[in-house]
Formats: sequence, structure tokens, C-alpha cells
Amino acid sequence: METPKTSVHPARLEEVSPLAEPVRNLLDANLDKIHGVKVRLTMSVGGAQLSIGELLALKDGATLKLDKTTAEPIDILLEGKLLARGELMVADENFAVRITEIGG
Repeated sequence: METPKTSVHPARLEEVSPLAEPVRNLLDANLDKIHGVKVRLTMSVGGAQLSIGELLALKDGATLKLDKTTAEPIDILLEGKLLARGELMVADENFAVRITEIGG
């Protein structure tokens, strides 16, 4: 039995998502309604992996070596998801993060 031939061609965006423009219009129209919604941003300068024994042995003044170098970017997380990256700064004696890349 002969296998039927399949026609293959690149998909055009119009074929894949004809509703994209109406959805974008709906989002734009309702964006004003969510401006006041509070979200949680977290800046991650790195992490460390410890055994339970090492964790229990920590004392005041202990130093933990993080898994990132000072040259690596800081991860900026929105509700736990990567949103952007930046660099650690000091502003008026407070830590700050300058955004260098949005979209991770």
C-alpha cells in the first residue's frame, strides 16, 4: 500500500493565531483596571546548598559562599518567575538593582 504524500509548508502567523489582535485590544482596554494591583518582586543575588549539619552549625557572623560571582547579573523575579536581570548598586546607603535586561 502506498503512503499518501503530505504537503508541508511554513505556517503564516495569520493561520496560527487569528485572534491575536482582538485579544491584544481587550488587554489594552482593561490594563487601566489592574494598575493598582500589588505584586511581589524578589531580587536574587545567589544561593547556597548546605547539608543539614552545616545549616545547624551556622553561628552569628558566619559567611556563606553564594553560587554567583559579583560580576554576574542579579535575577529579578516577579511572583517567583524570572522577569529581568540587573546589577547590584548602592543608592543613598541602600542596596538597589539597576535593570539591565528585561525578559530574561
